[in-house]
Amino acid sequence: MSEPPQFARAMPSVYPASPPLEAVVDRFWQCGPEFDAVEIHVEPPDTPLALLRQLGPSPFERGGFPLVGFLATVYDRVTSYATERRKGTS
Repeated sequence: MSEPPQFARAMPSVYPASPPLEAVVDRFWQCGPEFDAVEIHVEPPDTPLALLRQLGPSPFERGGFPLVGFLATVYDRVTSYATERRKGTS
């Protein structure tokens, strides 16, 4: 029997096994004490819409709805919202 290809092999985890959901369902949405140590840095991207540019043109035939333009608008608004919200909490 041959070995499975690299992409199909299970990678060992560096994280401890999680308890079954049934054991923690009463506190599923609660944060643990580690959450206070999380630092979030919100900055506008260096290159606007970099992810959309990496994806390239839409693979769908041009229809009546400009999907890429819609996603660009969403990305811009989310960036503005996050940046403004950060200014309000600094």
